[in-house]
Amino acid sequence: MIQRRARRVSSVCWVAAGVVLAGCRSDDPAGPGLSTDGRLIPGQAAALTSTSPLTLDGGASGTENILVIADTLLTSGNAKFTYSVSSSGTGAAGAVAPPASALQPAAGAPSLSRAAVNAPVLDIGFGMRLNARNRARFEGGFRAARSALASRSALPKGMSRSVVAADPQVGEVYSINVGLDACSPIANRSGRVVAIGTQSVVVSDTQNPTGGFSTADYQRFAARFDTLVYPLSVENFGAPADIDANKKIVLFFTTAVNALTPSNSDSYVAGFFFDRDLFPIVTTPEFQGCEGSNYSELFYLLAPDPTGTVNGNVRRTGFVDSVTTSVIAHEFQHLINSSRRLYVTQGVEQFEETWLNEGLSHIAEELLFLREAGLTPRSNLDSIAVRSTERIRLSFNMNMSSNAARYRQYLEAPSENSPFRDDDSLETRGATWNLLRYLADRKAGGSGSDAPTWQALVNTAKTGVGNLRAVFGADLGSRVRDWTVSNYMDDQVSGLPAEFSQPSWHWHSLYKALAGLGKPYPLEVKTLTAGAASGTVLGGTADYYRFSVPANATATITLTTTAPIDARVVRIR
Repeated sequence: MIQRRARRVSSVCWVAAGVVLAGCRSDDPAGPGLSTDGRLIPGQAAALTSTSPLTLDGGASGTENILVIADTLLTSGNAKFTYSVSSSGTGAAGAVAPPASALQPAAGAPSLSRAAVNAPVLDIGFGMRLNARNRARFEGGFRAARSALASRSALPKGMSRSVVAADPQVGEVYSINVGLDACSPIANRSGRVVAIGTQSVVVSDTQNPTGGFSTADYQRFAARFDTLVYPLSVENFGAPADIDANKKIVLFFTTAVNALTPSNSDSYVAGFFFDRDLFPIVTTPEFQGCEGSNYSELFYLLAPDPTGTVNGNVRRTGFVDSVTTSVIAHEFQHLINSSRRLYVTQGVEQFEETWLNEGLSHIAEELLFLREAGLTPRSNLDSIAVRSTERIRLSFNMNMSSNAARYRQYLEAPSENSPFRDDDSLETRGATWNLLRYLADRKAGGSGSDAPTWQALVNTAKTGVGNLRAVFGADLGSRVRDWTVSNYMDDQVSGLPAEFSQPSWHWHSLYKALAGLGKPYPLEVKTLTAGAASGTVLGGTADYYRFSVPANATATITLTTTAPIDARVVRIR
């Protein structure tokens, strides 16, 4: 139990379902939330500031607590903020017996995905790095692009390299620029139309190796996009523009993507979207045309290469099939986000910041998992639920396991990684995705669709933290602080207040299944014993300290800092 130093109270106990536990007073406060007088029950929190120390009473049986020190400035830079904590009377964790172990799968339950040792991992960030590298070329080009589209002057007559046919036919061959420079030089590949859907045109590079996807496979990709990815993405993020007037998205399977992965690399590129392809080709008084633009809504996808003809990297059809739909969902969010900012939402002059754009694409992967698994958000999915059917397990492995891995990497070093850093690291991606999920869950409450939330984040001229504040509230800093608490406290105390919960996922259970029984929850937690501790945090990051207060003893904690730091002490048990 925690209280302000001005007043001490006797031990309090958690009251469940109106039953007073042995040794507890019937007038003890019941119910979670933020304590106003310092009398805490498990799951309650008290604020720790640099102006007011906290005095803690171990009561008759001792208490176990977590101290979360969070930066609330929410900057995307690398500025570090220092703090120090002094404590007296605190001890190491373990004074109170731990709660029941997290939910476990039944013996012999099928496994969830874990990356094999030395196996290459998906480099999902290639496209964003590519776009960031070339983005300066299109500064100030938004209004000119909209004007060119309105006048239909963007495409010179007879410019054959662009995939712009209003009525494409199977068997037609188009010349597509796969060059990685914004506008020049141009590196054309010939692509043959192999399948056409209601919302898709599937094109195969004529240089693709033999033994790859069959016509039936390409038709299946068209159907999967038309019936799954397209409606799901449009529902949540909005419809893309249609600059090539064919009302379809081009899925280009090409070994130009395979060539991006060097031999024996520990990662691989599976696909990307290029902003370049949305900009006009011809020069106007307002804009220098981009001669390398394919001027079409398209993305580039990994091609099967069963014998490793490209850089010796074998890409079997089954493997490419298993990763491609998730990549399409991820890249389609990027396409929607960029095309709506460029052509649909008026008054926009810049693309979304990298970290938030990537976070939304990782939300798209999660939405794909939920749709394919037949589940909904706020179901508190644990290892038992995720393994309960083959449909759910396979969808998790294909569409959600990468989010789980990236979030885990963030948890392993939460004071060094932030959801707002513009560095495109896996840790940033994991943190941003999980923060967006937390904020959407908190905004939605118990039920309701998240689609209006995702649409609001996409269909706006605002970017970055300003975009989040517009959608989730001006008190974003306090919400991020509560999210940092939830990273530890979620599912650890019954009746935990909503602000400290993550109602969609039970990560304490899932990480035991993913990492193996006996492995600890991956969040980095330090021990706070009597004396002093100090540290540094970045914008939007946090440090965690766990400590106990012995029975029949008191402890005091003092925070010293001049930084924008907000701390919470939460009683675990």
